Amino acid sequence: MVHSSRGSQSLQRFPRRWSHLIRILGRTLLISSLLTTTTLTVIKQFGLLEPLELLSYDALTQRQSDRPPDPRLLIVGITEADLQQYGWPLSDETLAVILNKLQTHNPRVIGFDLYRSAIATDSRVLLAELEAQNLIAIMNVGSDAFEGEVPPPPTVPWDRIGFNDMVIDGDGTLRRSLLFVGSEATERPFYSFPLRIALAYFAEQDLQVQFDAHSLLIGEQKIPALTSYSGGYQTIDASGYQTLLRYRSRHTVAHQVSITQVLNDRFDPRLVEGKIVLLGTTAPSLKDQFYTPYSANRGGEFSMSGVVIHAQIISQLLDILSHDHRNALYRSLPSWSEPLWLLLWSLLASSVAWVLRRPIFFGLGLGSTLVIFWCVGSFGIGQYIWLPLAEPTLGMIIASGLVITQKLLYRSTHDWLTDLPGREMFIGYIRRALQGRLVNDGNHPVVVAFLDIDRFKLINQSLGHTAGDRVLLKLVQRLQNSLPATTQLARVGGDEFALLFERMSQTAIDEFLDQLQQDLARPFTLDQQRLAITTSIGLVLTQPGRTYPPDHLLRDAHTAMYRAKALGATRHEVFASGMLTEATHRLNLESALLDALANQEFILYYQPIISFQTGQINGFEALIRWRQQDNGFISPAEFIPVAEETGLIMPLGTWVFQSACHQLKLWQHQFPDDSISISVNLSRRQFQQMELVEKIEQALTDSNIAGCCIRLEVTESMVMENPDDTIKTMMQLKALGIQLSIDDFGTGYSSLSLLHRFPMDLLKVDKSFVGRMDHSDEDREIVHTIIALGHKLGMSIVAEGIERHSQLAILQDAQCEYGQGYLFSGPLSSQKATELLSKPSIWC
Repeated sequence: MVHSSRGSQSLQRFPRRWSHLIRILGRTLLISSLLTTTTLTVIKQFGLLEPLELLSYDALTQRQSDRPPDPRLLIVGITEADLQQYGWPLSDETLAVILNKLQTHNPRVIGFDLYRSAIATDSRVLLAELEAQNLIAIMNVGSDAFEGEVPPPPTVPWDRIGFNDMVIDGDGTLRRSLLFVGSEATERPFYSFPLRIALAYFAEQDLQVQFDAHSLLIGEQKIPALTSYSGGYQTIDASGYQTLLRYRSRHTVAHQVSITQVLNDRFDPRLVEGKIVLLGTTAPSLKDQFYTPYSANRGGEFSMSGVVIHAQIISQLLDILSHDHRNALYRSLPSWSEPLWLLLWSLLASSVAWVLRRPIFFGLGLGSTLVIFWCVGSFGIGQYIWLPLAEPTLGMIIASGLVITQKLLYRSTHDWLTDLPGREMFIGYIRRALQGRLVNDGNHPVVVAFLDIDRFKLINQSLGHTAGDRVLLKLVQRLQNSLPATTQLARVGGDEFALLFERMSQTAIDEFLDQLQQDLARPFTLDQQRLAITTSIGLVLTQPGRTYPPDHLLRDAHTAMYRAKALGATRHEVFASGMLTEATHRLNLESALLDALANQEFILYYQPIISFQTGQINGFEALIRWRQQDNGFISPAEFIPVAEETGLIMPLGTWVFQSACHQLKLWQHQFPDDSISISVNLSRRQFQQMELVEKIEQALTDSNIAGCCIRLEVTESMVMENPDDTIKTMMQLKALGIQLSIDDFGTGYSSLSLLHRFPMDLLKVDKSFVGRMDHSDEDREIVHTIIALGHKLGMSIVAEGIERHSQLAILQDAQCEYGQGYLFSGPLSSQKATELLSKPSIWC
């Protein structure tokens, strides 16, 4: 069963991780983009984005280059100087003279852009001029709230009359032009003043005006009518046939002359011949001024008079009717495509936010995306395509923000390096698996495994954390290639992983884990160095009829993993209840140990070291004991390893040395004639600390003890770890007069070629050899060899664990100088050790 499920995964080895990432990425980007698009589309329906869209349009319009003045147009403007000379309103006679002088130069069309509804009955000259077939007059249909309806001159026929109605946006800016108002029910349609002039300009072509619900057709040219939701608009009044106004220039749309120049014949007649001549007011004091997209500062600098606005519209219509659509008619996206446009840019911004992790890169990426978008928008406006700008800009910001939020949520539940689920998410997997087990009457067990890499800390220390990350990725790759499809994998610690199995028996899982550990242990090359990953695995299986909190299953698998690691690398162990009891006891021990030093629960015991020659006490070995108030003595074998792991061994070792020095000073005062020394054991971490020599020197100074009275004991494995640094430290200690001793000799892995380099004074034979040497010839020979070796290297010998006289006799025959053990005395309190010192001899 296991092999078939693993074999089915061989075809999916590559997609296993990447398919997961692609699903996460696709779901994240799609959700954020669709949510953004839907939200902004709804907001847009209420017109809340319209001001931003119009401002965006203005900003890009201001960047467009001005086109040269339209050579088909001439504006005859009534300036402030004209008003001072001729007054306002101009007299009928003055207007008649102006029109007559213009007509003498054969204009194609004259646009009479002045309201003149009332004309004196004796002004027949003006009436005659107004009857000219090339003259277009203007009227106001009443859209102006202040002026009301202004009819056209009475003698001008309807087909030469155009209405004036400036369409102002809500912010007071003129961006649209109303060209035509009419319907099938309308008896007489209304033409705008600019449209009448444009049609008169192309009178020889006899252009017919037709219309339907969506567009205005002039000849063969189709002008789509704006709707209330066209381009950047969402709520405008789209009555009639409106179009976006294309401004030819912000300054000079056409050549201009004043009426003074016309009346005095001081203008070039070629500006009039065959052209459209617009007669209107340009003096600012007449307040016929309109804000345009160029009027961002609202200071009036870029406001335009009505006749100039009409010239802008006429120039645009002339280009449209001249088949020059590219530079005349704005186009906008269909309403159905605007959400797609928004979705496209939201997806792009979302992708940037997902891919770029560092804030500075994300800021640069999103900023670059916005710049590119606005360049596209600027190009579109330059090509007279109105693209929504504010909406996608907000969409990109919102979508990227949503993705960042989703990334933060994702990173809070997934590992950043491997993209595997984290602890909390894995506990959720366990919870769902347990619920499924209950639904299925518990017929299949839920199995949680906890995997840890052996010696991973050594990889980080030797090769660096970057190499360690690559090792983790290699492990994850192998795990994903080997695990069944239904197995959940998570990273729950630095080099710790959790696995969730369902519907597999314990036998099948045991077989699978054996094979998995073999697969993981296959060597691979990293930076030209061969490595092999070994793992320790603990697992826990649910039992029928019992309920399990999900986090307890993970905890128990973790506990079983530690048991597997303690029993040896590359193995797995199943959780047993005794493991939890042991782990709980250890945790309680650690907790109590942290307070023991502060509560003065530690004491020193002293075991005498006897000289075989004199039978006198040569010194003592200081041994630490922990006496709890409620539980009595705790074995050193139990709490010393815990102190090593927790780091408490450092302050504890300092306390031991200081206390031993203090006791030695008391004995020296009590027994001044005796030469007493004291031995203190150094832990591995103590021996490796940088301040060891300084702390020992300070303790000797504080207690006023000579260094020659102190023996420091280190194990042979400690001194062999880094021989050069060890020798340096030993020489510094020797400079203080301290004696050095190798403890438990024979149980470690010494290099005899290096042993002679260490400045050691004593060598202690381990009690494991001493305890068996009177029954084992091999152990007796080993003891003889150790003693002989020590003597050859100039060291004195101390034998540990002497319990029988037969052992003592063997040691004396081998010329061992010192010994300690229960044959003489066990470890004693300071009081009993003092009493022992009072005796003349404890052995003869």
